[in-house]
Amino acid sequence: MSFREKIHWVAFVAIALAFGWYFLTLPSAIADGHAGLWASAGLLLLPTLGIIIAMTLATALLAIRNPREVTFAEDERDRHFHLRGTHLAYYPMVVGSWLCIGLIFGGTNEVILLRVLLAMVVLSELVRIGSQIWFYRKGY
Repeated sequence: MSFREKIHWVAFVAIALAFGWYFLTLPSAIADGHAGLWASAGLLLLPTLGIIIAMTLATALLAIRNPREVTFAEDERDRHFHLRGTHLAYYPMVVGSWLCIGLIFGGTNEVILLRVLLAMVVLSELVRIGSQIWFYRKGY
C-alpha cells in the first residue's frame, strides 16, 4: 500500500468514527434538551479535534516508518484518482444543497439545517476518500 493510500484509509476511518459518534449522540442531546444551535456546534469540537489528532499521529508514524515514500512525487495515476474521487463527491453535495434549499423554504430551524449541511459535507468527503481508496485498490 502506498503512503497516500494509507493516509486515505486513516482519514476515512477517522472521519467515519468521529462523525458517526457526532450523529449518534445528537438524538440524546435533543432528548436532554440541548438541541440549540450552539450546543450542536459545540459537539463539533470533539470530532474535529479527534480527526486532527488521528491524522497528525498517523501521518507522523507512517512518515517515520517509511520516510522515502513520503517524498514521492504525485504521479498521473494519483492525480487521476483524486480527480475522479472529487467528481463523485460532487453528486451528494448537489443533492444535499438542494435538500437544504428546500428546508430553508420549508421553514426549518437553524439546528436542523446545520445538521443536514454537516451530514452533506461529511458524506461527500467520505465518498471522495472512499472512491480514491477504491481506485487505489482496483488500480484504475
